[in-house]
Amino acid sequence: MNVYKIAALFLLPFILTGCWSKFEVQNMNYATAVGIDYVDGQYIIYAQLLDFSTVAKLEGQQKAEQPPVWTGQGKGISFTEAANDLYTTSQQRLNWGQISAILFSERLLKEQKVREVLELIGRYREVRYLAWVFSTRDPLNEVLISTPFFRLSPKASILHNPEQNYRQRSILAPIRLQKFVMDSNEKARISYIPEISVRKDQWKENQNQHELLRYSGIQIYDQDKYYVRMDLDEIKGLPWLNKHTVRLPLDLFSGNKLVAVIVAERPDYDVKPMVINDKAYFDISLKVKAGINEVHADVSRQELTELAQKIIEDQIRQTFQAAFDKGIDIYNLGESLFRRNPHAWKRIASGTVLNKDSLRTIKVNVQIVYPGRYKL
Repeated sequence: MNVYKIAALFLLPFILTGCWSKFEVQNMNYATAVGIDYVDGQYIIYAQLLDFSTVAKLEGQQKAEQPPVWTGQGKGISFTEAANDLYTTSQQRLNWGQISAILFSERLLKEQKVREVLELIGRYREVRYLAWVFSTRDPLNEVLISTPFFRLSPKASILHNPEQNYRQRSILAPIRLQKFVMDSNEKARISYIPEISVRKDQWKENQNQHELLRYSGIQIYDQDKYYVRMDLDEIKGLPWLNKHTVRLPLDLFSGNKLVAVIVAERPDYDVKPMVINDKAYFDISLKVKAGINEVHADVSRQELTELAQKIIEDQIRQTFQAAFDKGIDIYNLGESLFRRNPHAWKRIASGTVLNKDSLRTIKVNVQIVYPGRYKL
C-alpha cells in the first residue's frame, strides 16, 4: 500500500497544469488610457502606455527626469481593426486591463459612433467599467502626453485621478464608464461627458511653459443621440443640484462690486414634480452650508446670506434656461416625474417634458456656519 502512495505522489507533479498559459508581467505593454477619434470613415485609436516602475515615488526622492509617456496610433474602418493595427508594431503583447481613462473626440460624438465603441468595450473582457470617461476638442495625442507637476506620472493628472481635484473644487463631476452607460440607457435621463482641454499659459516649470489639463465644458449625449456642447459658464447651476458636490467656491457680487467669497459644502436638494393641465412643473428646495473666505465690504451675516441665496437661485435658473433653449433637461427634472408618476410622464413626454415655465419655485437656504477667523 505504501508503494502505491509513493508512486501516486511521484506522478502527481506531472499531471498538474501549472500556469503555462500565463504571460510574464515584464513581457507585456500596458495601456493606461485610450483615445478614440473618427475621421473620414475611419476609427483612429490612440493608446497611452506608461512604465509602471516610474509611477511609484519613494519618500524624499525627486525624479531627475520626466517619466516617458508612449502613445501609439492605429487606424481602421472598425474599432477592432484600428486596435489590431496597433498590434502590428507593439513588439510585445498589449494589455488593456489597466485602462483608467477613455477619451472621446467631439467628432466621434457628433458622428454617433459612441454606441459602436461601447458595444466592443462591453464584449471585451479586459477593459473595466471603472474607467473615467472624458471628451475633448483638442488633438487626442496632446491630451494623452500631458503630464502633471514635479515630473510625476500622468496617473496623477485629472485624466486618471480626477477625484482629488473635484474634492477641492466641485465644478464638474467626473463620470465613470459604468455610470455613463447606465445614464445613457435611461429613458428619462440625459447623460453628459466632461470635456477636458490642454491649457498652455498658466503654469511654468522654471521659465518654461508647462501644459496641463483642465475642464472646459460638457458634451451631452443620450441614447445614441449627440445633443450639444455646453461651456462651463453655461452650467454654473449644475453643481448645486448634484449630490456628489463636495466643495464649491462662490463669488458674491453686488452690481459690479465683489462683496465676499464663500465656500459652500455638500448642498442638499429636493425636487417636487407636479403635472397641471398636462404640463410638468417642478419646485426645488436647496440647503447649503458655507464658510466665508473673504469679505470686501461692510455687510452683516444676514445680508451675505440673502445675497448668496439670490446668486445661487440665479445660477440655477440661468443654467436651466440655457439648456432648455438647446432642448436639454440639464437637471434631469423629467426623471423625478418619471420616478414618482410614470403614467403622467408617459402621457406628456415628447422629447422632453419641460416647458419654459417648468422651473417654478427655487427655495435656497444658505447657512453660514464658519465666518473665518474674524467675526462679522
